[in-house]
Amino acid sequence: MTESNHTLWNISQEIIELENLINQLQDSEELSEEEKEVKINQLFSEWLNADTNFDEKAEKVAHYIKYLEAITEARKAEAKRLRVLASMSEKQGTKLREYLIREMQRVNKTKIEGVTCKLSMRKKQPSICLKVDPKELPDEFKRVKIEPNLTEIRKALKSQKDLEWAFLSDDEDYSLTIK
Repeated sequence: MTESNHTLWNISQEIIELENLINQLQDSEELSEEEKEVKINQLFSEWLNADTNFDEKAEKVAHYIKYLEAITEARKAEAKRLRVLASMSEKQGTKLREYLIREMQRVNKTKIEGVTCKLSMRKKQPSICLKVDPKELPDEFKRVKIEPNLTEIRKALKSQKDLEWAFLSDDEDYSLTIK
C-alpha cells in the first residue's frame, strides 16, 4: 500500500476480523491473563503465517498500528480537553464555595437546613508556616523517600560491575519504527 491515509476504511477485512477475535479473547472471563496472552499470540502468529504473503500482512498490520496510534492521539487530545474543562469546573466550584462561606460569615450563620441539602460551616485547623527550609527541620519532622537511581545502576551493570543486589534481565525487547 502506498497510500498515506491510514484510516479504518483502508484496512482489509482480515485485520478487522483478527481484531474482533483478539477482542473476544481479551473479554473472555474464563481465561487467565497469561492464557489470553498465549492465545492472542498464537492467533496472531497463525494469521501472519497463513497462505498469503507475509510482507503484505506485515504492512497491513503496520497500517493498523498507525491507525491505532492516531486514535490514541485523538483520545489523548480529548482527555486533555476534558481535564481542562474539569479543572475549570473545579475552580468555579471552589470560588462559589469561598463566596458562600464569606456570605454565611457575613450574616453570621454556621448552618442552613435546606430542602435538598444541608450546609454547615466549621473552622479549619490553622495552616503551618515554616520559618526554615524543610531540609533544616529536625529529623523527626521529616519524611524521606528513597527510590533507586536506575540510570546509574544500569551504567554500573553495563560497565561489568558485579552488583550482588541487581542484574540486567535477559529479556530481549525490541521497538518497531513505522514510517
